[in-house]
Amino acid sequence: MNEYHVVTTIMSPTAVTCAVKGNFLSSDKENLIISKGTRIEIYSVLEDSVQLEKQFDIYGFIRKLQTCTIPSRNTCSLFILTEKNYYTILSYDPVKSKITTESHGLLEHSLARETEEEEHVVVDPRTNMIHVSAHTGFVFSIPFSKRQDLKGKSKESRYEVFSPIPIRTYEFDFLSMVALKALKTSQIAVLVGRINEVKTVKSMKFQTIDDQLNEDVAVQVETTTHTLISVPDPIGGVLAIGEYIISYHDLLSSGSTPKELSIDPVIVTAHTFLNDSYTHCIIGDSEGTLYMLTLGISNMKVNNISSTIIGKTSIPNSIVDLGNQLFYIGSSQADPCLIRLTMHNRDKFSLETLTVFPSLAPILDFCLFDYDQQGKQTMVCCSGVDKESSLRVVEYGVEFNIEGQLDIPLINDVWAFPSSYNKLNDTLLISRDEQTCILKSSNNTNGFDPPFILEEITIKMTTTKSGYFLQVTPHHVRLINSTQVIDEWKPPEEIKLAKADSMSCIVCCDDGVLVYLDCSGNSLKEICSKDFGDVLSINISSHLQNGTSDDFVLIGLLTQPRVLIVKLESLTTVMEFVLDDYTRAADLLMIHMETAIYFMILSGDGQLQTCEVEIVQGQKFICQKRKSLTIGTYCTGMYPYYHHGQQKVFIAGSQPTVVTHFNETLFFSAVNLKDIHGFCMLEDCIFLTTNQGILWGQIDLHQKLHHTKIDMGNDMPIRIQYMLLSKVLAVSTVSIQKNEFNEFIIRRGKVQIMDVLTFKPMDSFDLEEHEVVESMTVAQFREYPNQEYLFVGTVIEDKEDEAGDITRGRILVFEVKENQRIDLIEAIEEPGVVYSINSFQNSVVAGIDGSIYCLERFSPDLRKGDRVKFCCNRVENVLPLHLDTRGNQVLAGDLMQSMYVLRSSRENPIKLELAANDTEPAWMTAVKFVNDRVYIGADDGRNLFTLSSAQPNKENDSHEKIRSVLKLEWKGGFHVGSMINCMRSDTISSSSAVMVKGSNIIPYENAFTFVTVAGSIGTVKSISQGSFRLLQALQEGILNEKENISGLQYHKWRMFKPKIGLNTRHYNTSESSTNYIDGDIIVEWVQLANEIKNRILSKSPLFAGKTVNEMDQYVHSLLY
Repeated sequence: MNEYHVVTTIMSPTAVTCAVKGNFLSSDKENLIISKGTRIEIYSVLEDSVQLEKQFDIYGFIRKLQTCTIPSRNTCSLFILTEKNYYTILSYDPVKSKITTESHGLLEHSLARETEEEEHVVVDPRTNMIHVSAHTGFVFSIPFSKRQDLKGKSKESRYEVFSPIPIRTYEFDFLSMVALKALKTSQIAVLVGRINEVKTVKSMKFQTIDDQLNEDVAVQVETTTHTLISVPDPIGGVLAIGEYIISYHDLLSSGSTPKELSIDPVIVTAHTFLNDSYTHCIIGDSEGTLYMLTLGISNMKVNNISSTIIGKTSIPNSIVDLGNQLFYIGSSQADPCLIRLTMHNRDKFSLETLTVFPSLAPILDFCLFDYDQQGKQTMVCCSGVDKESSLRVVEYGVEFNIEGQLDIPLINDVWAFPSSYNKLNDTLLISRDEQTCILKSSNNTNGFDPPFILEEITIKMTTTKSGYFLQVTPHHVRLINSTQVIDEWKPPEEIKLAKADSMSCIVCCDDGVLVYLDCSGNSLKEICSKDFGDVLSINISSHLQNGTSDDFVLIGLLTQPRVLIVKLESLTTVMEFVLDDYTRAADLLMIHMETAIYFMILSGDGQLQTCEVEIVQGQKFICQKRKSLTIGTYCTGMYPYYHHGQQKVFIAGSQPTVVTHFNETLFFSAVNLKDIHGFCMLEDCIFLTTNQGILWGQIDLHQKLHHTKIDMGNDMPIRIQYMLLSKVLAVSTVSIQKNEFNEFIIRRGKVQIMDVLTFKPMDSFDLEEHEVVESMTVAQFREYPNQEYLFVGTVIEDKEDEAGDITRGRILVFEVKENQRIDLIEAIEEPGVVYSINSFQNSVVAGIDGSIYCLERFSPDLRKGDRVKFCCNRVENVLPLHLDTRGNQVLAGDLMQSMYVLRSSRENPIKLELAANDTEPAWMTAVKFVNDRVYIGADDGRNLFTLSSAQPNKENDSHEKIRSVLKLEWKGGFHVGSMINCMRSDTISSSSAVMVKGSNIIPYENAFTFVTVAGSIGTVKSISQGSFRLLQALQEGILNEKENISGLQYHKWRMFKPKIGLNTRHYNTSESSTNYIDGDIIVEWVQLANEIKNRILSKSPLFAGKTVNEMDQYVHSLLY
């Protein structure tokens, strides 16, 4: 029944949750330390950049991160608070070069309830205490050293070091908490109060005698105050940050006068005082604007507050001053970045962005599509928030690691001198617009200059079998040694094309005549020539390259859609390929890869045709497995090369791609670059040419997911669908504008049609003011088999309703024309928000407020107003936020009612009846059919869980039995850690996924992809019960061998954790983690040494008879 699943993270969270600095790895260098989901990344700080030094994962989603210095140590430790209030304290041992765990545990008390507000962590160096506000009415204080008396001697305490102390506060919740500075006693300041009520800032003294927090001073602040900032020594006090007022309070007495600064309405999201400054504080707001707050000081007292706008950056949730004017901007809603801030005078600053760290978070929606129907899925995500949002194209590929670059415009081509020429092994020959130049390393001072023609462009350069250089220009073919011209051949007409290898040279003159020159000896010998008319492209396919005993010339014609294969020695045609009418070959390649010979035809518009070729007696060509796919919007050439002993092909163009071969299959890996025009290798270094110049570096051996940003301007993409027949993306966006006079926010939606290759907007449709898209789907109908229709569900906010209640929405139906223009067929007013909409059989189903609607009539040929009609079908819901369909069933995910299954009635296909429901409450964020009777849902507790409906008893299968409502049975849950926003069928697969294609392994049956708020991407794959038991034993074996950094328990981390208190499933811990395998643990099998693998296999009878190689193949086929 597919009740067992493997959940795997294929891209880790990219959202930065916390960022701090401290001397963690060594005492003499400060580190930048950031958290992303379960991962900690530690960077060293360079002059104008940061460099990753270490990264590791813990068993828990990190909520708070702080540094603390244990007395007598010269490096800091990390205090980490995870969800559900587990904590750990980590240090680094430089001698053993490993992370050590000082302490770990759970903050809990029988009377304490988890707060619904943000958690707060404060480190108090005076008392060496860590204060944590994570529960209503309680603060937990954790000492990280022994108590000291007034003489500095250790003092006995009833609490041990690192042992949490629960302290009753008699306050409901702390909205903010900081440690106060410039005081003789240890105090904290807290912000208390309820939303939309007057807030109070209270200072509390920590009594070390009885471990209590006693209230000292209380001052009232304005209603919108949400954050406290502690002012450094020697000034002390706090800044209270509101949406309209920033105020300073010294908190020495209740009667002190606050200093206030009125500001434009903003929500401050991050802040930091400058290093060694108590007067300047940088704050960032929810629109990405940075401000400099300046405290006016007189007699060590704050007299006034002023602010200056610095500039725009990513929406920050953390700002870290790294020194040397460098600041790290952490963000969970946009791309984190490294900036340099220069102060020109007191009120003027300049901001320079040095490095951007791409992030997908949060991912609101996504689509998967296979453009060429060749099995390669591309993913496009709606990522980011407001003006920081964009589309992100995610696909498996290889990364080009740039080691250097040089600006040289107008490059036509580039060649490297072979390594056998010791004096030239760091030299390139570059052909520019009207000349040729030689580029040497700055260390090359030997003065070795072969007599190349430099006043003309070079069409081809190579090294011959005899060790000479061969240079082809429009008017010369030269054979050159290190000092002189050995031989020269001049063409009758200007040369427009040329290809050469170590033995042969083929040139094509303006009149279409091909000339074959033998260059293997000490001279250039013209062997033969032939007129082929208008030639567009040529290439030589030597027997060394094509794996046969013959040499061929490949010819692409300009005026005819034909490609010719001719014998080199005679230029006689042996094979002709006929192309599509409008297809022309910009480049050609015949190459032997592993066991097969491939013939590749590359068009200038980015189309690549491939086929396997069998050559019989050098005359007869048999082509099979002919395929066509799109590489990009344009391509410039194919460059075969060897990389780590493997034959590969680099395709240059708008989307550079590396072609490899595994198990008799070609694989195409996109490179994380755009617009590459040329390629060459110099020893092990790869050089690429662009419009601006030359890049050099290395291409990774292994594939991984990488993503490309598609900027949408001021439009925020929120929903996306791929339209298969039209080959376009339908993207709904929203633009947010602020009225400068009354500060009112105007939200306006738009539906855009974008070309799927260029991502260029082709057409758009503007919605009404305050109307935004909530849902989209693509539907086809039997009556119109050659047309797709886009159904869009919207929400229209009532701008005159002060309470902001939403009263209505619309369903818009569009048709995309052949010219990629969008046409509105019908607009239907609905009495509520269209939260979800899906195609369903030959209809469409929609969740509108608390009801399910079905498409009753669809007749686009009628007049407007009569074309589309929806009817209300079911009203017994809270809010059906998410829908999925399969056959005659609809799966609904509700705001409160978990999941329920609707089935169309026998009498009326669009009449839905309740077939099964879940009796436990849950707030669903996504739902998915696994099969007809198994369902997976994601809830607001950041979990996945499985439900199933019972199989009807066919022996007693009466009409009433079929119509009875079944109870959905709980099958297991799995804690993901980040809230899932969307789930779609299919997955992105890498080339290694097919490497075990020839085996009998069937790793999984069906699969889907999910995305999260934290920017992570994951897959869920259904497996059999036998596979589950095998993988469960493998998972336990890996966990037993794996080092546990942090000491937190794995099984408690992955245990199902419902957020709604009425849900009782978390009480039954024996069921909480059943039926799910953690693919993130299984994937570590690949990195284990064979000795450890064998030890794991020997410890369970389930592995009897299985070898390490068999398990390697199984894990690869399952997870990659």
